[in-house]
Amino acid sequence: MPGRLPTRFRSGNLAEQLGLLLLRGIAAVADVPRTEDVGIDAIATLLRDGGDGNSYAEDSFIVQLKSESETSIEYKDHQLRWLLAQAQPMFIGVVSRRDARISLYPTLHVNQAALAVDPTEVTVRFGEADPVFPWAGSKTRSATVWLGPPLLSWTVAQMGDPTWSASAYNVLKRFLGIARREYELLSLGRSSSLAWSTDDPDSIRSSFGIMKAHPDDLKAVADRCMPGLGALLYHAISLPEERASTLAKSLLGALAALRDLGVDVSEPVAALAERLLARPWWQMRPPLDVDDAT
Repeated sequence: MPGRLPTRFRSGNLAEQLGLLLLRGIAAVADVPRTEDVGIDAIATLLRDGGDGNSYAEDSFIVQLKSESETSIEYKDHQLRWLLAQAQPMFIGVVSRRDARISLYPTLHVNQAALAVDPTEVTVRFGEADPVFPWAGSKTRSATVWLGPPLLSWTVAQMGDPTWSASAYNVLKRFLGIARREYELLSLGRSSSLAWSTDDPDSIRSSFGIMKAHPDDLKAVADRCMPGLGALLYHAISLPEERASTLAKSLLGALAALRDLGVDVSEPVAALAERLLARPWWQMRPPLDVDDAT
């Protein structure tokens, strides 16, 4: 083996190791070894201080670490498909060796841009250009996406501060809940307008953004909605008979309309709706528990 290592490789390795250390200030971290590195550098699980001498594992997320010298990142073709296919909330951690600091940027704006302009190539930039539409498309199906300000930014010196730890937990806990909800909305062709300021849990906001629909997507959206329709029907059993009947009729009408449009409606869901309409209500109610009986 040659007795040398490119300087930029060594610099990148040092930045990655520093980033992993900093992530451990807020989360339990499983770093991905270089032999298994396919784009994810760390799988992290947010830790909550239980106030009883224990740290409790909660929400998980994934992180891709970059040196601060990288001012933009390009994802195209299979790289972009890989990023968009991630099921866990993803962040890019920009590491500054000079300041011993990491800045954690959410990547949700890339998913939103994919819904809006359907690009095959995305250039990611850090920071904010337009808070309303943080992306710009082109006729060549390429897009530039600004990730917004970092959600969190901290140094090694802050890691031992209990006040900072509590604040960082609140920021990530709130954002991760919104992020998971946003992934669900994106699967239905909808995205939100998201806003946040660095290190401020109260600044995190989500409001209606855009909606996109196409006839070819109807079946996929209906399939995702079936568990929700079934849950509504099961919950109808606990309602007074008249109200439950109204709800069941409406849902049965929606199922019938979907069938007319060629959607393969889940048989268990349809069968339950029909039973709610056809059978005497008292036969459908679950057994009373002790509190109901008294």
